[in-house]
Amino acid sequence: MNAHATTSLRLEPWLIGMLTFVLRAVSLFRPCLSDDEAIYAVVAREMLAGRTLYLGVVDHKPPLIYVVYAITQAVGGPRGGMLLLHLLTIAVVWATALLLARVVRQFADLPADSRAPLFAGLLYAVFTTTLLPFDALAANCELFMMLPLVASVLFFLQGARDLRVRPLIAAGLLVGVAMLFKYQAGVHLLLYFGALAITQPRKLTRLLFGGLAIAVGVAAVLGTAVEIMDHLGCLDAAWFWFRFNFAYIKTGFGPMDTLKRASIRVSFVVLSAGFLWLLGLATAIRSIKPRGQRAGFLRFASAWLLVSALAVGTGGRFFGHYFHQLTGPLAVLAAPAAARLWRVRRRWVVAAVTGPALAFLSVAIFQRPVLAAAGTADPSFGRLASVVGSYARPGDGLLVWGNLPVLYFAAELPLGTRFVFSNYMTGLSPATPSQADPAVDASPNIVPESWDMFATDLAIRKPRVLVDTAPGNLAAYGKFPIRHFPRLQSIVDRDYHLAAETDGMRVYLRKGAD
Repeated sequence: MNAHATTSLRLEPWLIGMLTFVLRAVSLFRPCLSDDEAIYAVVAREMLAGRTLYLGVVDHKPPLIYVVYAITQAVGGPRGGMLLLHLLTIAVVWATALLLARVVRQFADLPADSRAPLFAGLLYAVFTTTLLPFDALAANCELFMMLPLVASVLFFLQGARDLRVRPLIAAGLLVGVAMLFKYQAGVHLLLYFGALAITQPRKLTRLLFGGLAIAVGVAAVLGTAVEIMDHLGCLDAAWFWFRFNFAYIKTGFGPMDTLKRASIRVSFVVLSAGFLWLLGLATAIRSIKPRGQRAGFLRFASAWLLVSALAVGTGGRFFGHYFHQLTGPLAVLAAPAAARLWRVRRRWVVAAVTGPALAFLSVAIFQRPVLAAAGTADPSFGRLASVVGSYARPGDGLLVWGNLPVLYFAAELPLGTRFVFSNYMTGLSPATPSQADPAVDASPNIVPESWDMFATDLAIRKPRVLVDTAPGNLAAYGKFPIRHFPRLQSIVDRDYHLAAETDGMRVYLRKGAD
């Protein structure tokens, strides 16, 4: 390798890092970018206050995302912690991009001076941002999951050919870590076992040996997580909310609704990242025929894309941030073709990559006026929080009847129950007709046990302020007025009085707490 190539290789990580930072710098000026961020932040806040995850504060995602949020808030506080979190997210995306570049450099069988590794990192850094800000920039599970998952791919490829135990165990360990950010990371076990079966034909002993090494790694991580939850006394509760995920997936799988959502959301994602998808899918299709080492790698990357698509489609909701799981293998597949195009159609490549990046960066910078022009602007959560704050003292519990976790985040008051939203009690399931269609009965989706938990919390925590978001149909809760839930209505009638009706909310105060 000549001196110029060596210098270029040294500069690549910093180029990818600079681009990642520029495209995500907007997040450093927004304390909360999405409902998901609000949920994770509020859950983490309650954990730091002594509540046990899945028991004293509830959401149904795997535990590590809450741990990350809790660590950043423990260091930086409720607001400074979010800045730290967004800096960490930028670092995680950068590190993932560098790992993708390394996968291409080590296993794509390309010339040493090829720019394909650089493009693998750049494509991931760019096309994880070509979504709306709440999907692209927010510190979601998928972005954190992708770092251990891509590292797992690297270790698997290092160990698969000669069945080296340590890399295969490491691959399993990292899949286990990724699963603790998002369960769908487990599809990589299908990828790995399938790849071993293909590369070790008629060698059952070697195949079982490799599969066992991976399984040991996964089991070590998940077993440790189970032991920790058992020690904390929340294992039964964690199992209960883990099983809820299957009901959540089933709710989103109405055939016609799924088809409609897929046609709209997949089209938006693909068009927004057309350069990535065009080159990536074209390479995947071409990988079916060729032979040789490089063809084997491309087939592996194509299978990686396929299992990732399976994970993204699970539940039939197709939220934008789910597609980060596809962006990794697409970047690997597209990188060699992008490098070839760079040599002959440089301006075209620049336009195809920077055009979407700058367009979505502009949307992120001017998010509020853009959403207002589209008629989808969120309410002013600062204003809503100030209204709530005028009736609360520091440390007073807050109960929000509705699906406004950002209000909990902005108000910075302790949760009045273990739930950050009311969907378990009402049956609203996001991105399904139960949310979008007022005529659809959501009651089949109710988690019956949640009502006993809810009532117990109200009796023990006695939140001072109760906010009803149904009157203004905030976050589509107009179809769930308190009067439709006799158990809650009786509690409100007995323990609360109406203090104000403003900004689409009814604010109730606990009797005797004025």
